[in-house]
Amino acid sequence: MPEDIDNIDEMEAHKTSRVLPLGWVILFVGLILWGGYYIVRYMPAISGWTQEGAYEQSIKADGK
Repeated sequence: MPEDIDNIDEMEAHKTSRVLPLGWVILFVGLILWGGYYIVRYMPAISGWTQEGAYEQSIKADGK
């Protein structure tokens, strides 16, 4: 048993030793896509959306 610890590098699966799990890759790509959507949708310089404008629209909608 102790001899096996000395050969731990040989016991490791070399095929998958540097491959990320599929779930991590999906999460990473999803976060990048969500970040792009968020920037395009909610950045005032790009979309023109502001919190003040959203508030004013909600006041106008409630007043009708």
